[in-house]
Amino acid sequence: HLKARYGVGAGTLREAITRLVSDALVVAEGQRGFRVAEMTIADLLDLTELRLHIEIDALHRSIREGDDAWRARLQGAYDELSDVEQPIHAQDRKRWEARNTRFHEVLVSGRASPWTLHILRLLARQGERYRRCSIGVPNSGRDVHTEHRELFELAMQGNEARAALALEAHIRATPDLILRAVAAGTLRFLPG
Repeated sequence: HLKARYGVGAGTLREAITRLVSDALVVAEGQRGFRVAEMTIADLLDLTELRLHIEIDALHRSIREGDDAWRARLQGAYDELSDVEQPIHAQDRKRWEARNTRFHEVLVSGRASPWTLHILRLLARQGERYRRCSIGVPNSGRDVHTEHRELFELAMQGNEARAALALEAHIRATPDLILRAVAAGTLRFLPG
């Protein structure tokens, strides 16, 4: 049914599923086929802690070693993100996702580390599933643009310590929102 739905051949579909398995977004079930990886609270918390550890370290290094070219890229990424973020409209969600990803990548790119960026991209793909759920939580009270503006300004000022704290609060906001929604019964996740 997937071949017909997406209009692709068996080889293309097999390659796509293999990539999703390697990113742990899809699980192979022996001779029975494939299924989408479950979303669990334990997985969300594990992803969050790993992302915090890697991304905060990368931010420190980026601020210390970032040059004028990095600051110009960061200004551009922030401006592009701001264009679709005040507020985020449903029709702009896909563009926002791409620009949000770019902003975070540029933020930590002041010190070139291909492996760090590779790992953070993998974590971002995993985290995107949870972020999409959190966007739909009503009355979240979250102002993502203000969070991004604070990160941007602190990084541009070279304030490592405060930027790291702002980044931690920004990253933790999604799992905190999801945990509150699960506790309130608005969202359902497997415990782990």
